[in-house]
Amino acid sequence: MESNWDVIVIGAGMAGLSAAQKLQAAGRRVLVLEKSRGVGGRMATRRDENAQWDHGAQYFTARSAIFRRQVAIWLRANQISRWTEPIYAWDGQNLQISSPQQRFVGTPKMNAPLRAMATALNLKLSVQVTAIQATTQGWQVSAGEQIWQAQQLVLAIPAPQAATLIPSAHPTQAVHAFAAHTPMQPCWAVMLSCEHAINLPFAGAFINDGALSWLAHDSSKLGRAGQNWVLHASVAWSQAHLENSADEVIALLIQEFNRLLKQWGQAEPNWQNALAHRWKFAQGSSTEAVVQSAETGLVLAGDWLAGGRIEGAYLSGIDAANALLAATVVQ
Repeated sequence: MESNWDVIVIGAGMAGLSAAQKLQAAGRRVLVLEKSRGVGGRMATRRDENAQWDHGAQYFTARSAIFRRQVAIWLRANQISRWTEPIYAWDGQNLQISSPQQRFVGTPKMNAPLRAMATALNLKLSVQVTAIQATTQGWQVSAGEQIWQAQQLVLAIPAPQAATLIPSAHPTQAVHAFAAHTPMQPCWAVMLSCEHAINLPFAGAFINDGALSWLAHDSSKLGRAGQNWVLHASVAWSQAHLENSADEVIALLIQEFNRLLKQWGQAEPNWQNALAHRWKFAQGSSTEAVVQSAETGLVLAGDWLAGGRIEGAYLSGIDAANALLAATVVQ
């Protein structure tokens, strides 16, 4: 693969791929670099021999016109489906149905629409970028002994990871400071399977009391079989238990889920599978639309810049691409 590009995008989640897709459609020569073995970021699905779980993003909604158009394209291509099962909320005393809205999931896995987006892009997986350096021609991106050059650069990665790469001196000092001072919160996820169905009136529930913030019967989504459940711990609990082992987290959150099931009149299940995953940078709080160093062609993107939702990540990528397209004309 060649080493000179118009734009390099670091990160192949929703923000990075939407930016790359728009830039390529505008005629830019774009390379996407991703440290993981697959695309999607937190739009992720874990599998083992007998089960699968959407252990990151649980679903997404579409509020803006631009994202609704994209969702319609994914629906027609059967890359996503509607999740119409009831969603409840628990306040510690009462279970109530949550506000109705259209919810969507990737089919058969959460990253299905992203995999479709990636097929038309120049993408390198399992590439850990270790340094970026501004040059007279734009940017040099290094991953060990591999080096690429680009006139413009999109960092579509969590704020703390971006801060470690961005030079802290002028002219990117302000962008570095923004990324370095934007806090992101963790989330522990636990994935469970049981033999028999649990008789609850909902497929997912927001938990506003105790260690959990969310639980879902993941098998209620189209294309998912079995009796598989996903638990998300609250931000405060995840932060307090950030360095606990996976086994410790599994034991504590199963105990909490069993306690809730007892309150809801359910017998304690015989849990057959139990896995845990720590999302260290799960949530961000910034609402900035675009953060860039216009004179160097560097721009940031990610759901952490847009309220933390999948739609926000998509729009952040579009905004990043538009900022670069407006900044210069590639020769």
